[in-house]
Amino acid sequence: MAAVCKGSKVSRSITCDADVPAVSTPLRQGSTMDLRRRTGGESRRGSLFRRLGFSTQPLFDARNVIPNSDNSRVRNWQFIRRLRFLPVLLCFALAAACGGGGSETSPPPPPPPPASFVNLVSDLGDYIGQGLSYSYSQSNALMTVTAQGGHLNVNIRGDQSWQGDFQLPNSYTKLETGTYGNLTRYPFHDPAVGGLSWSGEGRGCNTLTGSFTITKVTYTGNSLSEIDLQFVQYCEGGSFALHGEIYWNASDTASPPGPVVPPPTNLWQPAPGTTPATGSYVYLESEPGDYIGSGADYLYTNATAMIAVSEAAGNLSVSVNGNEQWSGNFQAMSSLNQLAVGYYGNLERYPFNNPVKGGLSWYGEGRGCNTLSGWFVVDSVTYSGSTVTAIDLRFEQHCEGGTAALHGKIHLDATDMTSPPGPVVPPPAGLWQPTAGSTPATGNYVYLESQPGDYIGLGANYLYTNASAMFNFVEASGYLSVSVTGDKQWSGDFKAMNSLSQLVVGYYGNLERFPFNNPVTGGLSWDGDGRGCNTLTGWFVVDSVTYSGSTMTAIDLRFEQHCEGGAPALHGKIHWNAADTTSPPGPVVPPPAGLWQPAAGTTPATGSYVYLTSDAGDYIGQGTSYLYAPSDTPITVSATGARLDVSIGGAGGWVGNFQGMNILSQLEPGYYGDLERYPFNNPVKGGLTWYGEGRGCNTLTGWFVVDGVTYFGSTLTAIDLRFEQHCEGGGPALHGQIHWAP
Repeated sequence: MAAVCKGSKVSRSITCDADVPAVSTPLRQGSTMDLRRRTGGESRRGSLFRRLGFSTQPLFDARNVIPNSDNSRVRNWQFIRRLRFLPVLLCFALAAACGGGGSETSPPPPPPPPASFVNLVSDLGDYIGQGLSYSYSQSNALMTVTAQGGHLNVNIRGDQSWQGDFQLPNSYTKLETGTYGNLTRYPFHDPAVGGLSWSGEGRGCNTLTGSFTITKVTYTGNSLSEIDLQFVQYCEGGSFALHGEIYWNASDTASPPGPVVPPPTNLWQPAPGTTPATGSYVYLESEPGDYIGSGADYLYTNATAMIAVSEAAGNLSVSVNGNEQWSGNFQAMSSLNQLAVGYYGNLERYPFNNPVKGGLSWYGEGRGCNTLSGWFVVDSVTYSGSTVTAIDLRFEQHCEGGTAALHGKIHLDATDMTSPPGPVVPPPAGLWQPTAGSTPATGNYVYLESQPGDYIGLGANYLYTNASAMFNFVEASGYLSVSVTGDKQWSGDFKAMNSLSQLVVGYYGNLERFPFNNPVTGGLSWDGDGRGCNTLTGWFVVDSVTYSGSTMTAIDLRFEQHCEGGAPALHGKIHWNAADTTSPPGPVVPPPAGLWQPAAGTTPATGSYVYLTSDAGDYIGQGTSYLYAPSDTPITVSATGARLDVSIGGAGGWVGNFQGMNILSQLEPGYYGDLERYPFNNPVKGGLTWYGEGRGCNTLTGWFVVDGVTYFGSTLTAIDLRFEQHCEGGGPALHGQIHWAP
């Protein structure tokens, strides 16, 4: 037998009818549910309901459940609103029906406070709710309700995120019961009328109309303690509505459930033998079609990668820096301040997850999910105070709603002191060495030997010494930087494993491009002349190295590098000793015989001048001769250090630069040969360039001779200089003579 009760939403009163048979009768569409007894008589339980003042009217009408008109969604909405108090009614009913027959009974315990909730029902065509229904409580979402004056703000962070604002007319100083209509979008509403706005999931109305009704509001002092509010909102003048009800009770202390213990038994585990028996590790297993792991498996230990794990406020952050780089985040539900053992399911991408469920994300190698679903399990975890000292965690992640999974297992043990191995001593036999005679017997040098097909060296060999190039060597914290500035410019980087503070003798193998290398193995890179590898593999060997304290004073190093996974190699040998003070030679004195001189009679016998003569086919001078004197054309000559600058005729005229070798502080008499275009020249040789009339060389070769030069202190007072220049490796020359003696 069952009693039929009816509850009043506002007063919370309940009335019950007599007992009726508990029968199940199918409801016809449009019928009214009536469980009242068809025969007379009243049981003792029914009498108790009546003595308690309960109604005998039906709790709800089936017409509000079974749609039979265009208003079925509204009726469903009304039913949802009325049904929310059913747990409270049942508590009263059970207490009355089961209180016993004795004359002395204990009063029933007070019922729990009604649960806070937010329910949304969206019409088909409504932009904000997308025609769906949503229900939130403090067990499945973070609900924040704030009242200030006549304004109510509601924030929901669950599987979706929403924000609502409800503003009473400005004549109200606090929230009060009543219906507030003819509203427009908050905060652009008429203050005298009030406003509202409900938005979320990246969607909001530009303009809106609507209303809200506050059926109950209670304050404790100046603090809101309970509110029941219903609203309806129409976007952009449309007819499709978003309906909502907000019930909030400050006494509702419900919280979301914690992780499931024990975890479900059918979840992924790594197969036996795929992970180490001891020590910290990260293991990834990617199914074919998984975007993040690209269908491969990966295993990292303290010997092969840097693994960093930290935990704060229930969030475990994991980073792996090895041959690949990965990052992971595992966030517990917001009710936990530390990770606990159990299953964390129905998760979305961190940090855009539902906070009461938690979230996860694993990404790396430039790949990450836009959206994801998945789970993680904490099989065990140990803390020392607030610091995690050990954890076993496994996870499954699906990108973009796909079926292909990335699985992972993380085992951390803070007592694992494993460190990566150092360089191999002695180095493996058979590694490249320069052939006998290809390198100098003494002095510093850098020798490069490029195989055909090698992109960096273009299949050529190069040798640089202190006499032909500038070297710069810097070593710090196990890292050697080498720069060569000669006829070409090169840069090299050689990085030891991160367990070393200095380079030591031995073989450093299985290397990738610095600085994108695995830090526990080291890295290298050689590039120059505008060319470099995007990716590379290789090795280097330190055959000998000497330090004075922390300063490197000598090193012998050789290396092999392959670009982009190719077979052709660039090999190199570096020999450097700080004691080698060899310097490049100065200008050749006397100049070689047979160098160009202006023909007799082509230049003035006295006075300053600039004379140019251009071979047929020379791009700069166009095969013509030119003679300039200060009496007819402005000529400017200046010297800075070992550089001479000449300009003729101002803008649009001619410009010349003549740079001596970098060991000189001033130009000296002699021959400066084997020159390239200034300022892109080899600094130990010097450079030159002559251009004008809108024409110049991209590359050039040439020489200049200083036949005479006079300084007063550091000020140039006179010079005689002649030169020869060839553009773009061509044969036709531009010759010139500069005689300046103001």
